[in-house]
Amino acid sequence: MSIRPSIRFAGFVPLALTGILVTACGSTGATTLGSGGGSQAASGGSSSGSSSGTGVLDGVGHPVNICSLLPVATVASVTGEPLTVAKEQDTVSYKIYMCDYTSADGTAGLTVSVLAMDAAAGFQGDVDANKAVGGADPFTPISGLGDKAFSAISGVEALFGNVSITVSNLQSTSASETLIRDLQPKL
Repeated sequence: MSIRPSIRFAGFVPLALTGILVTACGSTGATTLGSGGGSQAASGGSSSGSSSGTGVLDGVGHPVNICSLLPVATVASVTGEPLTVAKEQDTVSYKIYMCDYTSADGTAGLTVSVLAMDAAAGFQGDVDANKAVGGADPFTPISGLGDKAFSAISGVEALFGNVSITVSNLQSTSASETLIRDLQPKL
């Protein structure tokens, strides 16, 4: 019997708390894979809200719609996962932008997120938390991706100035890195 699921769960506690905040505060939108391979907006609104301004610790300066910048068809192609649904899960007041990508039946999925406020401090907190969890998937620094990057039980995270990009719940570090490299210049 493997303890990997319970350790993996521990790494996603901060992400789950963010999800709760998103549900309470964020706006939602969904994208589904169309028959032509492109993505189309589903009913449920748009997540492009207004920003209350930018500050010294704001790494982007504008709202980000990850599901639009990384369409579900692109993510499915990069990961090899049967993903067909993309749902934006933003918490604009904290400048947390997330897209949950899932298969139609919910058996496969991953999350891509961008933190654009206090990201350098958040990145260091994630480094410390992942080092403390340890387990089967140790904290591993990644060179050549952003200013700093790592792979750990919680996923792959890269810091670009004061913006961090994270790919969670994807077993392939190389696919995670590709998604981060694809998204970063679009921000």
